[in-house]
Parts: sequence; C-alpha cells; structure tokens
Amino acid sequence: IYKLNDQKIVQCIGCSLVYIDKQRADFEKLYGRSYYFIVGESAGANYLNYKNKKKIIKSNFYFAYNYIVKYAKKNRNKLLEIGAGFGYFINCLPSTIISEAFEVSKEAKKEIKINTIAKIYEGDFLAVNIKNKYDFIASFDVIEHQTYLKEYLNKVSSLLKKDGVFLFTTPDFRTLYNRIIGKKAPIIQPYYHNYYLDKTWIERNITKLGYKVIHIRTTYFTKMDIGYILIMGSFFLPFIGKLNLLKIVKKLKLDGIIVPFFRFGGVECILQRT
Repeated sequence: IYKLNDQKIVQCIGCSLVYIDKQRADFEKLYGRSYYFIVGESAGANYLNYKNKKKIIKSNFYFAYNYIVKYAKKNRNKLLEIGAGFGYFINCLPSTIISEAFEVSKEAKKEIKINTIAKIYEGDFLAVNIKNKYDFIASFDVIEHQTYLKEYLNKVSSLLKKDGVFLFTTPDFRTLYNRIIGKKAPIIQPYYHNYYLDKTWIERNITKLGYKVIHIRTTYFTKMDIGYILIMGSFFLPFIGKLNLLKIVKKLKLDGIIVPFFRFGGVECILQRT
C-alpha cells in the first residue's frame, strides 16, 4: 500500500489486515529510554514524557477498568497486563485484584517496580513460560507491536481461564480519517507498529481464534497531554518533528497539561475465551 524508506506497508489479499513487510525484533533497543522520553535534543521518542500518562490512563481505558471491577469476584480476580508500560493501569485497580505484569522493556520494568507491587515477567512474550492462568488479560495499544499476530492471540487465549476475558485497544486503521491522510496518519509508525488492524477485521476473524466479542467500538476522542499531541502532530506535519519540542513545551509551560483531544480512530475491545 505504502512505501516507507526501505519498508512497505502491505494489505493482505481479501481482508483489511495490514502489516509491515520488514519487522524489527530488537525490542530492548526499540523500547529503551528514548521511546518513553525525549532524551537530550532528540525528537525521536513516542512520548515527550511518558510519566504524564499516569494522569489519564484510567480515563482513557475506563471501559476496561469498569468491566474488570464490575465482574471481578473473590475467585475471579487474577489479571495479567501485557505491555504494562510503567504499571499505571494496574496501580489504579482495586487492591482486591491480584495483578501481574508482562513488559519487554527493562526501562519500563524499573518503573513498574516503583509504581506497583505486581509480579513482573520480562522478555519475549511468546518465549516466556507463564504457568499461571488469568481471569482477565489487558493489553492497551500493544497488539499492533507484535511480530507474530496469530501466535500472540493464541498465547493470550492459552493463558485465560475458561470464560476468561481479554481487553485491549489498538488504532483503527480503516477509519475515514486515516484513509484520507494515508501514509501521513499518526498511527503509521513503521519502527514500532508491525500490524494495522481495524474494527471490521477483528469482528470477522477473532472468533476463528477461539474468542467471542463482548464489546467493540471505534472511539474518536481521548485525553492527551499537549506534549503527546505535538509528537503525534510531527507524524502528520514533519516540520514539527524538526523543532526542539522539549524546549518549546518547557518554555510555554505546557508539560503535563491534559486536554480532551480528537483522535483519528481507535478500537476498544473486550473478548471472551470460548
């Protein structure tokens, strides 16, 4: 579909699933400190300051928080978060939820230890031996980073108890807005995103992997800090990325200011293992 440097974004024949033809597997380098923070003069991070997400994480993933709190019981209270970042979602859950975290980044693992008391798994998710079974598995804006999509979804299913629930978010690639903007859409990040899913593909194909859709919808508004809005804008308007965002945000005292903001489309989904 699109040519990006030496990579191509390719659409599967007969379906709306889109993927990168050359995927990176050097996860520790990809998700080191420079992914979570702008370091020095660099503007290559995905966040101006990831710690600002702590203020908005519960709000943006409230559909998952609300479902977990509503249906968790004494014998149905074990949760694993895959790609837990700094552990903010786990940290906002009630103490009655027994939480564990999986995180590929050593940088993030350090922060999880500070922010939560959860047990932490680290490494390649498909390779790590996890013996526990869970009532809930949460994974926010992580599925599009996977190298092997089918294997990832199958492993998630294998870690769920009978009738266990998988809650996740991912960008909706096929919204009208993303189709109009094309390769300049902020969600197209070939260094980090290996797959581009949409609501239709999930609805049509997820049942083939042993899941039942409980809830799915595309959302168009979210809460963001102004620094993150500038980062996303640099994908759409490249000249922004050439600016020293760190100096601009500090000078204007914008760091940490949270505002409701339009997004080009994101899917929130709740699946049950069948």
